Amino acid sequence: MSDFAAGPLSGVRVLDLSRVIAGPYVGRLFRDMGAEVIKLEPPTGDESREIAPKHDRGQSWMFTFTNVGKRSIALDLGKPGASDVLLALARVCDAVIENFRPGVLERLGLGWERLHAENPRAVLLSINGFGSDSKLRDRRAYAPIVHAATGLLRDRGQLGQAPAQPRNAFADVLSGLHGAVALLAALRVSEATGVGEHVEVAMFDATLASHSESGNVLLDPPDDRSMNPVYPAGAHGFVAIAGAESHVWVTLSRMYASELEDPATAEPDLETRSRKRQAAIAAWMARQPTLDGLLEKLTRAKLACAPVVTPREALSSELARERELLTRVDDRRGGRRPVVRPPARFSSSRNEIRGPAPLPGEHGPELLHELLGWDDAKIAALRSSGILVTHDTAKTGG
Repeated sequence: MSDFAAGPLSGVRVLDLSRVIAGPYVGRLFRDMGAEVIKLEPPTGDESREIAPKHDRGQSWMFTFTNVGKRSIALDLGKPGASDVLLALARVCDAVIENFRPGVLERLGLGWERLHAENPRAVLLSINGFGSDSKLRDRRAYAPIVHAATGLLRDRGQLGQAPAQPRNAFADVLSGLHGAVALLAALRVSEATGVGEHVEVAMFDATLASHSESGNVLLDPPDDRSMNPVYPAGAHGFVAIAGAESHVWVTLSRMYASELEDPATAEPDLETRSRKRQAAIAAWMARQPTLDGLLEKLTRAKLACAPVVTPREALSSELARERELLTRVDDRRGGRRPVVRPPARFSSSRNEIRGPAPLPGEHGPELLHELLGWDDAKIAALRSSGILVTHDTAKTGG
């Protein structure tokens, strides 16, 4: 019987075959909510262990971010008999997550039909770049590529200037969130019917489905209002305000008429008028004695606002401390590193980071013994054949 106080997904077991961010992030969310998550890695480990500055390779921040609390088993799926081990694990799991390119699992003899035959109630979640039924199915897709293909990257740039990639894998994380929701829905159906299904989430689809302005950009002509301005406020740094620039001007010029004179009353050109009013607001902000005083004036005018800070400043802020946002976990190198706790807070169930990220193949023998009942001799034979790789022999960077 599941102990839901220990986590709303207590009692659910997931086999995570995925790598890097999108798929592993789904497993991370499930683990935080109490599911048991078994991470299967190749002998060299998940690639994200190496996507890091040199000093962080092998157990990188990226790997920690998406894999805290999981247990790891490392198998060489290229060796005869390795797929039998994977299928044995799949038989005792409720769900399998993978984010290979379409067709890779099938070539390994581990596609949906085989998995479904071995465990009819299990759900398979596949995350890929452009969809298994598209002409781009075989194209490699990482977040920066999907950012470009979906318009997210172009949307960040100014006309005539080269856009800059965000320092955040938005496409991966959005796809992971959509994948987690879909996997929960499929598990509900499986619990009710005893029959699992194959769920596919394409990163291209998930990123565009998360674009809150998709309806506006499809208008003819597109909605080109200047929205959500960011103002240089002198010594106060930059200040962001939510809403259309025209609304910000009307609101502030009416409420603070004695402080904010219209510099463009006789200006017929809309673009020039807008630019001059933006400059006037920026100068007015810079004249305020303190940042807190400026924010108070904006709030009094019922404008949603915030100073522009760095992610480091946000994570180190008084609000982050008040929210107890950071949990420090063992970095597996003799130290500890902070990880942002899951945001959903349940009134009666735990949703929390459940431990450090695993070393590659760290839990292989114990998982085979605990879940499958295999004895020491059988496990030793798997190690001798090179099918099972444990963390003391795994080929990872340092």
